[in-house]
Amino acid sequence: MYTHAGAGWNIRPFVRNDRVPCLRIFRDCLRAFPWRGEWQAFLPALQNAFASARVLVAVEPSAGVIGFLTVNVSTGYVDHLFVQEDWRLCGVGRGLLDIARTEAGKPLTLDVDTQNMPARHAYEKLGWHVMADAKPSRSGAQVRLISP
Repeated sequence: MYTHAGAGWNIRPFVRNDRVPCLRIFRDCLRAFPWRGEWQAFLPALQNAFASARVLVAVEPSAGVIGFLTVNVSTGYVDHLFVQEDWRLCGVGRGLLDIARTEAGKPLTLDVDTQNMPARHAYEKLGWHVMADAKPSRSGAQVRLISP
């Protein structure tokens, strides 16, 4: 589907064997967000997205799954975007978003925690901007961003 020649990772559709590595990435990333609370509280939404959304995974031959994204192609809404910490700033998130935007055929939207400044800065560098305040989650406020 998409290969980053310089870094050696590629993006492809999710398969059943990707579930456990994606869950590990999800758990590890949410544990890094103490304002979110227990990561298990967000597991049902992820499980639902695995069943109902388009899921893309980034894979590196030696490391395995290094990131994933879930998107509702009809609305362009990105429910989840998570990249292993060691693979951030390597273009993985950007690649996942680019493929999702191509598949949706329209600008994407997503909600990001207001406290997650590294993510907000990364999206801004990619040309995303604030569309509106999103509904506050149980443990913090979010803003809705829209892609270029």
